[in-house]
Amino acid sequence: MEDKLDIIIIGAGLAGLTLRQPGALISTLASPAGTFADKVRMLGLKLKLTGKSIDEIFTGSETTTMAYLHDAGFSQRMIGQFFKPFMTGIFLEDKLSTSSRMFEFVFKMFSQGDAAVPAKGMGMIPLQLASSLASNEIAFGQKVVSIDANNVTTSAGQVHSATSILIATDQLEIPDPFRKLPYSYHSVTNMYFTSAAKPYDKPLIALNAMYGKLVTNIAVMNQIAPAYSKNGDALISLSLIGDHSKADSAQLQGQVLREMLTWFPEAMQWKHLKTYHFGYALPNDDQVINVPGNDAIRLTEQCFICGDHLLNGSINAAMKSGRLAAEAIISRQK
Repeated sequence: MEDKLDIIIIGAGLAGLTLRQPGALISTLASPAGTFADKVRMLGLKLKLTGKSIDEIFTGSETTTMAYLHDAGFSQRMIGQFFKPFMTGIFLEDKLSTSSRMFEFVFKMFSQGDAAVPAKGMGMIPLQLASSLASNEIAFGQKVVSIDANNVTTSAGQVHSATSILIATDQLEIPDPFRKLPYSYHSVTNMYFTSAAKPYDKPLIALNAMYGKLVTNIAVMNQIAPAYSKNGDALISLSLIGDHSKADSAQLQGQVLREMLTWFPEAMQWKHLKTYHFGYALPNDDQVINVPGNDAIRLTEQCFICGDHLLNGSINAAMKSGRLAAEAIISRQK
């Protein structure tokens, strides 16, 4: 796709900031999010991380993202109007307590590559992984409650046996006797609306820098992936960090739309499509690594585990841990 994914800040004046495209440097330097010195520091940060490998990032010193930004000399205005709304939408927490290693990794990826989504939706990732399996090799709707040696027991009392077992769940769904509830994790709610009138007509993420906001960021998904809308209407995605699953749906929608009215006068005409609550959206990333310890993947002689919670909260880490677990299982079977 030729169009780049830009960032616009709302709640602090409209300020276009592009992390990757060199040609956007002048508009970035002229934007009101931060001082001229902040923009120079931003460029320096990009250059620094371009020359830093991923392994170097995840073995380097570690502090919080907030402390890292202060130590780098960024102004409070730049942190509050750009870094905080931007990274809140990625880390799903607004204190920026997430590891500085994770910040460096994410910022490096945005600086060097394109932000994108699969043309047919994120669901294509697991479908691609499952495509090499026969339909009778996947059992749906069965909750595993315990593992004992080579045996897996479901909540319905069924027992499945295998020479090797791989646990590929989030931390909350790890079965006994390996279940250890995490002390914290991050939640998010995604609300989808449709509208004949597009809030904006470019492929971009709008960051909400307003104090006390409910909505963290806004994206018109079919401006990024046209196939996401069959009739051409705008598919508007709004992200709200935290657990809103117990909120009254109608009241939550009303609050969101009233907040959007500040920038999009037609917001009350948006049609609610669906709301998704993700209680466990990301693991706690206050401390992260990129190479698991010797005992992290192999729990017993027969049982293995994978997941981004072993490394860092990302698709990259989830897939890497899965590959490492598969290699460990194959090595055992030789």
